Amino acid sequence: MTETTISSQLPPLSRRIRLRHLELLAALGEHGSLKHAAEVMGMSQPAASKLLLEAESLVGAALYERTNRGVLPTAVGAALALRAQRFLGMVDGLGEEVQVAQQGATGRVRVGVSPACGAVIPGALAAMRAAGQDVVLRIEEGSSASLLERLRDGRLDCVLGRVLDSQDLEDFDTLHLYNESIVMVADPQHPIFSKPTLDWGDALSYEWVLPPQGAPLRRTLEFWLARQGFQEPRCLLESTLTLANLAVLRENQALVLLGSISARQFSEQGVVRVVPLPFDGIALPSVSLFLPQDDYAHEPVEVFIQALEQHVRETLA
Repeated sequence: MTETTISSQLPPLSRRIRLRHLELLAALGEHGSLKHAAEVMGMSQPAASKLLLEAESLVGAALYERTNRGVLPTAVGAALALRAQRFLGMVDGLGEEVQVAQQGATGRVRVGVSPACGAVIPGALAAMRAAGQDVVLRIEEGSSASLLERLRDGRLDCVLGRVLDSQDLEDFDTLHLYNESIVMVADPQHPIFSKPTLDWGDALSYEWVLPPQGAPLRRTLEFWLARQGFQEPRCLLESTLTLANLAVLRENQALVLLGSISARQFSEQGVVRVVPLPFDGIALPSVSLFLPQDDYAHEPVEVFIQALEQHVRETLA
């Protein structure tokens, strides 16, 4: 006769654990402190501690170790915290899906866009509309690191950004889209265009809008200038916000660095004019789409991916 264990008689964990337990695990994973997690959840610390004990009892394993410095996650606790964050992100996404469906759309995609990588978004949106796909895009801009963290915990469906060697990409599938070069631009009426010939001395005599200190592009630019024997230009503004940079460009005799695709688009619109000085030897990291590795992509995401690839293939190839 086969012996039946007590654990096999219990219903699955998904039928025993409550949403409140998952909210606590997600908050602990984000804040690393029972006190802060309790504050976020609007409950007392003793109540949060009791809720954690309940979760550990339901799981049948220790999730956090109690120390003099607070609580530290076990391997099981860290894994469950990540899963809880993803689950709650998906639940929040369901609410948005209902809202856009009530407005007549067929779906919604939450897209994180790192600085200066959004030039292909309008074309992808136009491709979806041309194909009769009424998908709503919700765009969030931020640093690559912050966006990938939001993608990891389920608050974004995908991230459009650049591949950086220092980033941990193990949890993501990476879809390479395109490469671009660095281009210098200025207001079309900038006095630099009145010179019969241009050289780097002319460009370096003006103020520049530069990426923040420590940013990969800023470091690359510093190394490149040093190799050419040039001093770094005077910095008017440190920023990666394209629209803010262009506003500064209009009001000041400053030079701005853009990716070649954005530069071409703004040049065609008459917003900027390209300064014909090449940055030979500087390569920007490729622009890629990052997706959760172990999650299925729901249909609106697939629609967005197809439209994005179509736009890149037709306009950037």
